[in-house]
Amino acid sequence: MKSLLFLGVCIFCTTTLFAQAYIGETELRNTKQAAAAIRLPYDNDPVEDGLKQYMMTKGFKSTGISGFILFRSVPLDGMDTALNDLYFKVTVASRKEKDMTVLSLIPTKRNQEFTARTLADSGKLEKARLFLDSLAPFMTAYNTRLQLSSQQEVLGKAQKKMNNLRSDSSDLQKKIRNLQSDLDQNQKDQVKAAADLQTSINADDDTKKKYQKRVNKCLDEEASLQKKLRRAKQDLEDNRNDMERQQEEINKQQQGLNAVRTRNGGI
Repeated sequence: MKSLLFLGVCIFCTTTLFAQAYIGETELRNTKQAAAAIRLPYDNDPVEDGLKQYMMTKGFKSTGISGFILFRSVPLDGMDTALNDLYFKVTVASRKEKDMTVLSLIPTKRNQEFTARTLADSGKLEKARLFLDSLAPFMTAYNTRLQLSSQQEVLGKAQKKMNNLRSDSSDLQKKIRNLQSDLDQNQKDQVKAAADLQTSINADDDTKKKYQKRVNKCLDEEASLQKKLRRAKQDLEDNRNDMERQQEEINKQQQGLNAVRTRNGGI
């Protein structure tokens, strides 16, 4: 538990450390373009989805163009009277940092031709950097919700499996009781069949064969019931072992969920 909490603190610190935008470069058709950028400790897909969700809450829809995500006619801040076209690009930070995403932003003049050699509006790069900084808390909250949802789903599946195992355990216990009851009745039937055979000692052969057949049937049923009872008891033992392992899995997933909540302020 302590190690999970420590990991949660480390991840929280990592998020804070990397979520600071800077002025850098991104590539457009083999040409370097000046861009604002920010490193986010998440996979590409949730970053792209989070960006679209963030912009949608502000009333902007995206289009795709040459590997970029484009939002048209967007103010970079509340004081920005000239609307901008914002070109975002989502890339993996490096081969060694596959779970780290670089989100780049090229701000351009509204309706500027995309093929321009120098695409970025250099006067807007600082505002673009601040725009990414303002986006970072939303990304953290968005990915936290995804992590919580994913962890809760895993925990729910583990709990459902445990419930199924408990149901199986109840069924097996009932089966064992029924088999034991059948076995007890078989013992009584054997005593009666043996007594009937004994009383027919002086009877004709057909009568003696009939009673002997009953005795043999009882013995065969006893062997079958004992075999079924042994199998059911073994199944119950296996079920108990499975429940112990499943409880360990539930505890593990619950700790993982608690760690996500802890590193995000106990939500």
